[in-house]
Amino acid sequence: MTRNSFITDERITSDGLIATFVRRVKEGQLGSFPVILALIVIVVVFQTADSNFISPANLVNLSSTVAYLAILALGINLILLLGEIDLSLAQLGGLAASLLGVLVIRQGVPPLAALGIMLLLGLIVGAIQGWFFAVVGIPAFVVTLAGLLAYTGLTLTTLGTQKNLSMANSFAFDFASFYFPALWAYVFGAVAVIGFGAGIVYSKLRRHKEGLSSPSWTSIIVRTAILAAVVFGFLILVNQDFGLAMPFFLMMVIAIAIDLVLRKTKYGRSIYAVGGKVEAARRAGIRVTWVRISVFMAAGVLAALFGFIKTGVTTNAGSTLVSTQDLLNAIAAAVIGGTSLFGGRGSAWAAVLGALVVGAINNGLYLIGFSSDAQQIITALVLLAAVVVDALSRRGQRYVGRG
Repeated sequence: MTRNSFITDERITSDGLIATFVRRVKEGQLGSFPVILALIVIVVVFQTADSNFISPANLVNLSSTVAYLAILALGINLILLLGEIDLSLAQLGGLAASLLGVLVIRQGVPPLAALGIMLLLGLIVGAIQGWFFAVVGIPAFVVTLAGLLAYTGLTLTTLGTQKNLSMANSFAFDFASFYFPALWAYVFGAVAVIGFGAGIVYSKLRRHKEGLSSPSWTSIIVRTAILAAVVFGFLILVNQDFGLAMPFFLMMVIAIAIDLVLRKTKYGRSIYAVGGKVEAARRAGIRVTWVRISVFMAAGVLAALFGFIKTGVTTNAGSTLVSTQDLLNAIAAAVIGGTSLFGGRGSAWAAVLGALVVGAINNGLYLIGFSSDAQQIITALVLLAAVVVDALSRRGQRYVGRG
């Protein structure tokens, strides 16, 4: 690439933002822009309706709720990338939570050992379901529907005659109620922002070296500055109350790890390939069966983590911990965030952004006095809009030969 062509690329990406945006709309390549815009609108609307929406206390509570929803949505997200669906993950989390409660409260098993057992349960169950799907050939919908029914019954069996099991003052509660000191929270925020900036700078330099178009320095600076403003604005607010909650921190660490695996590893690219077109992936030498089973295993572990975090936040490991609404909210979060229902397109951050949207809607409607019925209706409308955007995006991709 010559110096003049590099300058041209810089001019296009910095001065032709509107033309680039219009082109990306036509091609169905908007990425996370629609959900970010929706999130901004949601914050503005609910803050106008109730000034407590972005108060420190409400943000701390909202962050813990979003944390366990996003962890479950991350598991759903991985399955959706394969072009499949898992209806059992929420109930699997409930089963793992009930097992944790029985082991710790009734049997006196050391907390860390009990946590390891519940995570192992998620891994094994995920492997079994993945095997039935990938090897036996039973549709994932049927396998996981059977799992949903089975885990509901097994939860009741595990709990025995006492269906309500309090986890107050337990290891799970101590974990969920831990808040980082303000200094550590700011350090984590700085690391995240610096890591993000360094990553896109490295990507720009590598693309420039290989003769490919790259984003302008102005774009990089603006994106990093916006992220820094959001991160430190959030931290400043929550530090006025209890501070950065451990569940939210854990969720972010998991999301970053999954994002890196999906974008930077051969295994991650294999997931996208299998979700895009199975036969093409098989002919390319990808071990399709193993990819499918391993994704179900990862989703099972995330479901167990969801159960652990929700148990700590709600201090409940009983039969009422998990409901169908948890599953529906997690699926909605992944789709609203931008992951395609048809497989092969999406990211880890789609689940996180979608969980923020769903959590913010439910929280905001609760603050202004709407019933749970209204919350579900509005969430359903937002989900429908996200599916419409997904369908139009795929149509745009087919139009330009990318779908």
